[in-house]
Amino acid sequence: MLEGRFVEMNHFYHYVISAKSVTKRRQAQIERFAKWGMQPQFFDAIMGNQLSEEELDKLSATEGLLTLGEIGCALSHLGVYQKLLDSQEKCVYVFEDDAKMTDEFIKLQPKIQQFMEEQSEPTVLVLCTIIGHKKSIRKISPDVSIMKCLAGISAYAYVLNRKAAENLLKAQMPVKIELDAWAIYQKLGFIRLYCLSKDVVQLDEALDKDSIIDNISDRFVRDRQKVKILKDKHVKNWYRHLSTSEKIRFFGRRISRHIKELYYENSEK
Repeated sequence: MLEGRFVEMNHFYHYVISAKSVTKRRQAQIERFAKWGMQPQFFDAIMGNQLSEEELDKLSATEGLLTLGEIGCALSHLGVYQKLLDSQEKCVYVFEDDAKMTDEFIKLQPKIQQFMEEQSEPTVLVLCTIIGHKKSIRKISPDVSIMKCLAGISAYAYVLNRKAAENLLKAQMPVKIELDAWAIYQKLGFIRLYCLSKDVVQLDEALDKDSIIDNISDRFVRDRQKVKILKDKHVKNWYRHLSTSEKIRFFGRRISRHIKELYYENSEK
């Protein structure tokens, strides 16, 4: 019954990022996609701890900001962006292997696709709600809206278009900061950020707790001050490479954000 109801969904362009060796996670995704008569398209996750020193020097410029696990994670997502640009598709849905699609996502996907295809600017739409200031811009069901976001982090399930993929590949190759620094990208004009008002793609909490990234190296034992200094350095370098007109727009966005914070919904509280 479900397969017949959702047959129009079967061709949406996506990748599930998953380590080839972790068969339990892959099998879970195969079973989830099968519920709707679909097969997941896997992207073999790049494992940072399996890269040679030469490869790390070529593919990352983090200066110790990111762990090996985070570098591999970023490279994997960037690899999916390149797959999008190598295709004729307008956008790609990116899932990590601890993401769980729901019936609600399946029903709403055509409307999400329509929204993405309407966007002429570089766009990222996170397929769940994220913490931060946001404002509803389009209702896609009685209880789900697309929200314009001023900030937020989450990368287990999202969709981005070609322009966003181009900008992020240009900025993050070699990798410099964490992949889901959406607020920073938006400030610099690399993307426009949206999320949903509801988690129509959910996080498998059990799998999330057994993080492959943290099994490679713990993200939470670093010197926070050093992390901030290094991140600021990379952001300032991105800013220096903006054109004069882009720098003017950068300051315009900063002013606009402060104004919008006064009337956007704030889920940080």
